[in-house]
Amino acid sequence: MITPRTRRRLGFGALAAGVGALAGYVGQRRMSDRWRADQAALEAVRLVLDDRLVHRHIPVSDGGSIHVVETGSGPPIVLVHGVTLSVITWARQLNGLSADHRVIAIDQRGHGPSAAGTDGYGLDRLSEDVIEVLGALDVTGAVLVGHSLGGMVTMTAAINSRDRLADHVTGLALVATSSHPLAGVPVPPSVIDRLSARGERSLARAERRCHPAIRSASMLTWSMRVAYGSRPDPTAIELGRTMMTAMSPASLGSLLRGIGSFKLKDHLGTIDLPTRVVVGTRDVLTPPRHAKAMAEGIPHAELVVLPGTGHMVMLECPEELNTMLHEFSVVVTKGRPT
Repeated sequence: MITPRTRRRLGFGALAAGVGALAGYVGQRRMSDRWRADQAALEAVRLVLDDRLVHRHIPVSDGGSIHVVETGSGPPIVLVHGVTLSVITWARQLNGLSADHRVIAIDQRGHGPSAAGTDGYGLDRLSEDVIEVLGALDVTGAVLVGHSLGGMVTMTAAINSRDRLADHVTGLALVATSSHPLAGVPVPPSVIDRLSARGERSLARAERRCHPAIRSASMLTWSMRVAYGSRPDPTAIELGRTMMTAMSPASLGSLLRGIGSFKLKDHLGTIDLPTRVVVGTRDVLTPPRHAKAMAEGIPHAELVVLPGTGHMVMLECPEELNTMLHEFSVVVTKGRPT
């Protein structure tokens, strides 16, 4: 039997919980507002695509079309972005490296204007897109840079299509990515299938209703904030919000299964290209322990650790990343047979 005194305590507890939840919601909204920026702010810090970029739409073998942007001349550096992002995430690399390099950024299928063909969104297909784009653009001697999902795609190409990739690429840069299951622990395939199917249905429903993948503006901002390190830049967070809002929810849903089941750690030893593995100490999405394992598993790899940096290395530490990519390109180009 619940006594009046117990009932009062329960009532006070519920009231306190409600006040706490309201305070948390208000705090979240206020912090979300602090991390907002407008288009003028993005333009002021050059987080926009330069008008001088060359845009191309490359047809691929399953009927899809891959959008790429290109600038500069010299030893090629090819950039492959992560999930929910687009070529604009490399704005500071396209601007900062083009004086010495031919810089190419690829919109993966389902992102930006790139469209899937009949093969869908598996990582094998995404890696094939990259190889076909490199061939169509006659790229040789490149450093191939993959961020997050882009790094998974890059590793897939290096393992499954090593000879074809070697026709175009002389070095890999794996930035804030992983060869391990992202959960950090083995997850039964049946669980991955159920969760992926649920996510696909939910995101397909959002697309039918013309909703973005995340409808709440403050929740979207917070989901972007998690990707950054100790000192988030509001303009970079706003750029992430813009890219995710623009992405097709159904395409995102179709990518979930491959990301959730991704596991190449047992095959890293077959990657025979010089490799740089880059990670920030504050990356909670693809943490430093994953980067260390990759660097140890790939025969010709070096680990680069950036203190205080989160998952969005190209936006948080653009100068450091640009310098590393330029110097790495010089090293692998000198080592390339003439």
